[in-house]
Amino acid sequence: MFAEIIAFIRRNGLAVIFKHALELYIGGILRFLPGVEGLFARGLFYRLLFTRCGRKLIVYPHVHMIFCGRIAVGSRVAINVGCYIDGGGGLTIGDNVLFGPNVVVATRDHGYQRLDIPMCEQPVGYGEVRIGNDVWIGANAFINKGISIGDGSIIAAGAVVTRDVAPYTIVGGNPARKIADRAVDQSATSADAEVEPSGH
Repeated sequence: MFAEIIAFIRRNGLAVIFKHALELYIGGILRFLPGVEGLFARGLFYRLLFTRCGRKLIVYPHVHMIFCGRIAVGSRVAINVGCYIDGGGGLTIGDNVLFGPNVVVATRDHGYQRLDIPMCEQPVGYGEVRIGNDVWIGANAFINKGISIGDGSIIAAGAVVTRDVAPYTIVGGNPARKIADRAVDQSATSADAEVEPSGH
């Protein structure tokens, strides 16, 4: 156990560990704070912990974020109730990003290749997650480590994202696959709008 603690300190550094303690204790209290006061307090608190944070961060109640010292966030980001976000492997979130309720972002996982030792004792794998601008992540979605989500994408509710998502695509399912192309949908919508009669 002592060797694991030393390895943890060496890997993360004292500054990250200090922030980790703050997010566990203070973040644990703020997680339950209701109302406008809670939104303000959580926004201010996580803004201080993130490596970078733009304007208008909204963090709803019961959001659990760890290793915030490795998370960079853009402007106008809303994280809905019950989300679990692990920044241990690195996480970058762009501008205008919406997280639905109970989204999980995992930037780490346990090794499992060896059969002679329990999985809990195998090395932890790390992989940075990158979420582009103008992305909507639906409720109960899971984003695995090492994933890149392109600008303008939509992750459907309940999707399990195990590979990169191209810009302006809609993905869903387990594992998540492409459902539609937003550019095609946009042109179809524009065409429909042109044939609608005016006079409203």
